[in-house]
This record gives sequence, structure tokens and C-alpha cells, in this order.
Amino acid sequence: MKKHLLTQRQQDVYNYITDYILKFNKSPYIREIQEACGIRSYKSVLDRLFALEKKGYIRRKFNKHRNILLNNL
Repeated sequence: MKKHLLTQRQQDVYNYITDYILKFNKSPYIREIQEACGIRSYKSVLDRLFALEKKGYIRRKFNKHRNILLNNL
């Protein structure tokens, strides 16, 4: 799948997720992403995660608390 360019906010979220997974070997909670990236609403984080998934940067497993997988690792 061809990857599309990210907006700055999407890139910030992706960078945080990547760094977190490399450091702790598990994905962050959505609330952790929200706080670390300075995003005001939980729904905004979900929207950015959906965009990252749609663009092919991440995959998500539903019904899991730490559900974000990177497609390139």
C-alpha cells in the first residue's frame, strides 16, 4: 500500500506512538497520546488514529486497550 503524506498533527501522533513503542515495547493508551501531544479531545485522537490507519502507517486491533501496531516495525 502506498503511504500518503501526513499532516503535522498526524505526524506528531505517529512520532509519539513510534517512540513509545520502541521505548516500552507496547503501544500507548489513547489518553496518553492525548496528553503527550496536547490534543484537547479524546475524539480528536481517535480521528488522527483513523487517518493514520487509513493512510497505512498503523494497524489497530479492536477490543484491546493497547491496540496500535506500526506497519513498518
